[in-house]
Amino acid sequence: MNTRSILLSLMLSATAVVSASQALAAVPPVDGRGVPALARCWAATPASPTTALPVLHFDKIIFMVGQGTLTPAIPADFNQLNAVRRLTELDIKVKDDPRTVADLKSKVLTFLGALPNAANRALIRIVDVEDAVICGL
Repeated sequence: MNTRSILLSLMLSATAVVSASQALAAVPPVDGRGVPALARCWAATPASPTTALPVLHFDKIIFMVGQGTLTPAIPADFNQLNAVRRLTELDIKVKDDPRTVADLKSKVLTFLGALPNAANRALIRIVDVEDAVICGL
């Protein structure tokens, strides 16, 4: 079994657990912070045949910042924030909770240290998102 197949298998297992726990919720919450998932996967280890291991979910968000001025969350960071290259594909890697809807622009803005307001959101263009699910040890 190749790495991609193992990753897909882990993702499907995690999705089944998450789906079962969300069966009562009609609309999932929106998460703009990118916190670690609190899910667990089970694995046999020498210490125990049913060891709970953390499931870590990461997003690689590929984005571009358009022409314009970004407003920083901390005013002293203005020059550093606005030195970020414009109209160039950039990426960040953030922890993600697969049980919520991801607000990708908010994640990019808060990662950069910018306010997640409407003016800043208009300057961010999401190009692509790649993800990985890892069963931790």
